[in-house]
Amino acid sequence: MPARHFDGKRLRSARLEAGYRSQADFAREVEVSRTAVATWENGRGPDPERLPALAHALHTDINLLFPRHGAPDLADLRCDAGLAQYEVERKAGTTDHDIGRAERGSRRLTPALRKTLAALYDVTEDALLAAERRSFGGEDTPLPVTLAEKIEYLLEHTYPGDQQPPSDEDIARGINAAAGAEVVSARGVRDLREGTVTDAPPVVRDGLAAVLGVSAFFFQPDEDAIVATIVEGLRTLHQVRNGDISNIKARGLGPEGLPVELLAVVNDLASNLQKWGRTQDDPAHQ
Repeated sequence: MPARHFDGKRLRSARLEAGYRSQADFAREVEVSRTAVATWENGRGPDPERLPALAHALHTDINLLFPRHGAPDLADLRCDAGLAQYEVERKAGTTDHDIGRAERGSRRLTPALRKTLAALYDVTEDALLAAERRSFGGEDTPLPVTLAEKIEYLLEHTYPGDQQPPSDEDIARGINAAAGAEVVSARGVRDLREGTVTDAPPVVRDGLAAVLGVSAFFFQPDEDAIVATIVEGLRTLHQVRNGDISNIKARGLGPEGLPVELLAVVNDLASNLQKWGRTQDDPAHQ
């Protein structure tokens, strides 16, 4: 169901108020046939990307003439810009249906394409990313942004059930092992986790990623797309009982299944949880 509500009677009233006495007059203004206008006013709306042009021709705010129900997804942003998919693909210089796949929630946009679309749609990149999350069925909740928020998010969401997340000492030990040198102490990890210290050198960020089982990009600034994909993967993984991801894998094989990128994230996260669980059960670890 479209995010904007179309009402043929409201369109007719707006046409008359704007001074278009006949459907033919209005049809000439918006470059369609009179039959098309008659069809719209009888209740069958046009393609959603036509709505901005109709509102403009009627000198009416699109949000008043065609009110939106809910926040926009990627398709809504494109339509609000008055563009069809093929026009966006041509303007963005992409020909492999990246736009349609992203709008259907089957493949995420690349960072470069996201930047291009934000400019085409005249929205911020943050607004575009929020719309992309909606297209993929994600909740419109704030992503973890600071280093402390990211660490706490992973500690809270990647150790389900009776599994205990690693302590500050465990994390420091893992970071130092990954770095091959003593680069951080347990106190240093606690300062990062609590936000007392807000930044860390690349070697510590990479070590955090290795210990917590995510891409190193998760802890880099300005990598919202990577953060969003991992958060979405954790939400998907949370829905699976007893760590059994066979059903998710099966879904990922079909055209209506999970995107390949998300499936890879889910599998990596599941593998990390299983490894951590075995470590916790190992008496040598105690």
